Amino acid sequence: MAKMFCIASTFLLSVLILLACVIAIPLEAKPDKLKIVSNEYPPFYSKLSPEFGVVSHLTREALQRANLAFTHDFFPFSRAVLLTKGGYADGIIGIWYRESRVTWVEYSEPMLSVNVVLYKRVQHDISYTQLSDLSDFTIGVGRGYANPQAFMEAGLKTEEGSSDGENLKKLLLGRTDLVLISQEVAEYLMTEGPKEYDHAFEVIGDPLSIELFHFGISKTRGDHKDLIVRFNQGLNEMKLDGSVQRILKQHGFEANAYWLQELQQELKEVPRN
Repeated sequence: MAKMFCIASTFLLSVLILLACVIAIPLEAKPDKLKIVSNEYPPFYSKLSPEFGVVSHLTREALQRANLAFTHDFFPFSRAVLLTKGGYADGIIGIWYRESRVTWVEYSEPMLSVNVVLYKRVQHDISYTQLSDLSDFTIGVGRGYANPQAFMEAGLKTEEGSSDGENLKKLLLGRTDLVLISQEVAEYLMTEGPKEYDHAFEVIGDPLSIELFHFGISKTRGDHKDLIVRFNQGLNEMKLDGSVQRILKQHGFEANAYWLQELQQELKEVPRN
């Protein structure tokens, strides 16, 4: 009886050791489903836009090409950044490049360009030749947004809002004098917003910056470099087989400045017989 108990104990111990070894082996072949976040930034990424917006569409297609499963949730931008920084989210859609962000996010290749401009109310007489001319005005900006360097250095009076929609509403109500915003976002909000927005706002001056949208992976993940390499490969496949152009056209962005430049450069590099 004691001998049988000893054999059974030995067998059970062997099974437990085997299970422990199996559990300890990392499953590197297939990473966990990525938790992707973004803010509401229509028409680039939004729950209300077709295919969740053009940048989201490009991102999702590239992730699928890379065989990466994912979920996509929407938060205010400042919270989306905190979630990605802390590793509670694996990636963030639409992040603009800033050197200060390199410490916590691995950037993909660019996906789209956007013009950042100043808007005012049509009836409000404001003009400027240099940013310091705007020192008497209050300018609405997005909370946590990466504003143009020249704008930041000008030290102008700003008021933060949780979204571009909130900032445009403040401008309409006269709570701010100007708003710093992507031109495409402003045009979308004016088209889709209340009737009071019709012909209520106009751009002043030239774009303060041209920004590029990227997909970013949190550097809290040990495989962040590998994931970005795979994402970029998927995006490059899409460029080569015409999927990028198809998606841009589907969303009305076939004339986007970044991709026009990229495609023209490719044509120059094609060898001629």
